[in-house]
Amino acid sequence: MSATALVLAGHGSHISANTAGTVWGYVDRLRRMGVADEISACFWKEPPAFSQVLATLEARQVSIVPLFTANGYFTRQVIPAEIGLSGAVTRIGDKLVHYTAPVGQHPLLDGIVDQRLSDMVGARNLPPAQTAAAIIGHGTRRNPRSRDATRHQAQRIAAKGCFAEVVDAYLDDQPDIPSIYRRTRSRHIIALPYFFAEGSHVGQDLPNALGISGDTGGERVQDRYVHFTEPVGTDASICEVILALARTSGLPFEARTGRGAWDGFPRVGQGDLLAALEQGERLRFGPLRLTRERVWHSQNGDSQAFSSPAALRTRLRAGTFHPLPTRLDLPGGWHVALAQTADAHAVLETVYPGLVSDWSAQRRGALTTESLAEIGARQVGMFKAIERLPQAVIQRAIDEICGACLRQPSWHGVDREMPCRAACNWWLSNARKNEEKESA
Repeated sequence: MSATALVLAGHGSHISANTAGTVWGYVDRLRRMGVADEISACFWKEPPAFSQVLATLEARQVSIVPLFTANGYFTRQVIPAEIGLSGAVTRIGDKLVHYTAPVGQHPLLDGIVDQRLSDMVGARNLPPAQTAAAIIGHGTRRNPRSRDATRHQAQRIAAKGCFAEVVDAYLDDQPDIPSIYRRTRSRHIIALPYFFAEGSHVGQDLPNALGISGDTGGERVQDRYVHFTEPVGTDASICEVILALARTSGLPFEARTGRGAWDGFPRVGQGDLLAALEQGERLRFGPLRLTRERVWHSQNGDSQAFSSPAALRTRLRAGTFHPLPTRLDLPGGWHVALAQTADAHAVLETVYPGLVSDWSAQRRGALTTESLAEIGARQVGMFKAIERLPQAVIQRAIDEICGACLRQPSWHGVDREMPCRAACNWWLSNARKNEEKESA
């Protein structure tokens, strides 16, 4: 039984590998540091889901750190509802779950913002008297507090008096991003995304709203020059912020030496998997094959060897991104030679996050499923009462989404070796879209 677990809660994306990819990068680094026995991530739009991550962890003490810039809709409503949190500390089964403030509210973020702005001024030789700083957040009309962290940064920068003008603007709230041009007059504008990943918002939505390509060099718009910085979440010091917040739980989260590349993964189901391999079973998970010595894709061809989770994950998430890692058309042409049999579990978790715990529960006859009615009852947004979808819409989504997935819908009564205990966000989103199309 492991003692502590650290979980990073992010948003994820249906269209960009970078959104969750940034979070997994922090996970990789924290695992190498050895700060907890189990370290993982959970997401709204990708697996492991918020609602299922605890089922993958053996630890009795769990600290969850939200990787969001604001203490708003997702941190105050969605994540608590999905995980079942009642406050800063919640007893859930045999676990004591500590829920911290979001990363974006930590004072260390001030230094990252200052450095981003200072670096751009220096790199472009910008005259402060002719330069405006625009701090851009996500925001949401569903919770006005989602603007607080971004507004705080704008007010703090303005008080320093380093720029001619300082404004805040929001992707999904007011004042909107195009208003930056009306609210400032400076010849130069530094646009700083107060976001945690270089996903579709930073790569597409913000540049589109600004009328620029998104390149970090200055671009001319309306006789002004816009200088677009990297988002704050890509700074190397974010792991320091994560650990500072995690330690508010009273748990140590101190670095330990001697950790291997495949250490620090969620442990539920690990024992069953390794026991099967030690007994000589050759396990199959869709196109994946596992033995005691090796994990590989069945369609290898010129097989590329990988020796770290980060490199393998990058390979699997490259090219045309798909938010469902358990899709049947998983990229092939790779293998991992195992230094020890235990690493097989970590490789499988890297490829299919969260799968092993459900596979193990199914193998032991202990899998519990969650119906659409149960999902709809805890939802606070667009999936509320999802169980009321017409049966034809439900079946269509099962055919389209589940039919292309390694996991099969145990939650809908399908009994297969690779179970899925609850409808994923990708399924829910597509089912809702199909409903809208049929009612149009």
